[in-house]
Amino acid sequence: MNLNLKNKNFIISGSNKGIGLKTAENLLNEGARVMITGRSKKLLIKEFEKFQHKYGPNVLYAEGDLKDKSVLKKIKNLIKKKWKKLDGIVANAGSIKNKISNFSSEKDFYWYQENNFLPAFKFVNFFLEEIKKSQGSIVFISSIASLKDLGAPFGYASSKLSLNFYSKLLANRVAKYNVKVNNIIPGNIFFKGGSWEKKIQKNSKKIKSMIKNKVPLERFGKPEEIADLAIFLLSSKSGFITGSEIVIDGGQVIK
Repeated sequence: MNLNLKNKNFIISGSNKGIGLKTAENLLNEGARVMITGRSKKLLIKEFEKFQHKYGPNVLYAEGDLKDKSVLKKIKNLIKKKWKKLDGIVANAGSIKNKISNFSSEKDFYWYQENNFLPAFKFVNFFLEEIKKSQGSIVFISSIASLKDLGAPFGYASSKLSLNFYSKLLANRVAKYNVKVNNIIPGNIFFKGGSWEKKIQKNSKKIKSMIKNKVPLERFGKPEEIADLAIFLLSSKSGFITGSEIVIDGGQVIK
């Protein structure tokens, strides 16, 4: 399917690995121009150089924490200088704590709001006027932990639930500008360097058992399975889809 994305301009937060990186690659393969972002300069430049070799000037990068307004300003200035306009954004960046406190930890609750919800909220709000001008698209990446108790930290689940509500509210508020806002809710997605790889290294038998018993399709999802939907939602082919929450989890939340 031709998604008509050639010469369209996109920013993807948290795109130096996993879902964000694959979404960037898919967009570039469709002829779009993409800015990748991340906090790890080493990893970001490594992926940027790979893309630049293949896609040339169609790829840009910006390093830094998207909660920092100076980083957002730097990105905006670079976009205006290189591309003039912005057609869509994917809010994918987020963080998980290595050490989990007890269920009712107030400190953890605020940490996850600060490091999961706020980066997406600030990122989208900062570029909202640009998206209105282009009548573009916004895609959020959430988690099935926001829909069901799956044993995830309460703070993490609540931060993703905040994201779900905000995406619906925003979709309603910006529809009059012909801006689409949609929310992808992935299940367990495996990629090299991701949290599931670390969990498998720690206790392979436990994780394999969980996937077999909890996921009807009995496997992990792949980043490209999320990326394929993300770029469709960014395209004009999804012109009548907004305010949607689309679950991609192998059937886990219905089991």
